[in-house]
Amino acid sequence: METFFDSSGFFAWADEASVAGEKIRVLLVERRPSLVTTSMVFAETISLLTKRVGKHKGIEMGERILESDIIRLVYLDEGIQRDAWQLCKKYKDKDFDFIDAASFVFCQKQGIKEALTLDRHFSQMGFKVYPE
Repeated sequence: METFFDSSGFFAWADEASVAGEKIRVLLVERRPSLVTTSMVFAETISLLTKRVGKHKGIEMGERILESDIIRLVYLDEGIQRDAWQLCKKYKDKDFDFIDAASFVFCQKQGIKEALTLDRHFSQMGFKVYPE
């Protein structure tokens, strides 16, 4: 079973001083989960790191993801993006964004029920979230 790796998880993983990042590093060593992320999360992660930490950190994480033998990167198709838009419209009372919605739709279609994330929206949508 695969675990979804979200941008907030990647951001924490990149921060060597963060408690959440340390928990993620330990989890990766102890559980050795099969990980998957999407092209949208990849773009969001690189953008987030570039803007908040610096371009060097964004490039470093991009290379880490692209060269990883434990993270599968999936490029989302138009159908998932259309379904994500419908999900955004359906849950007008929730403040998750389009990338989150695309992640939820992708995971639902793949049968993924776990996520490495610090984003509370994954819990709201019924995912088992790590780190706890």
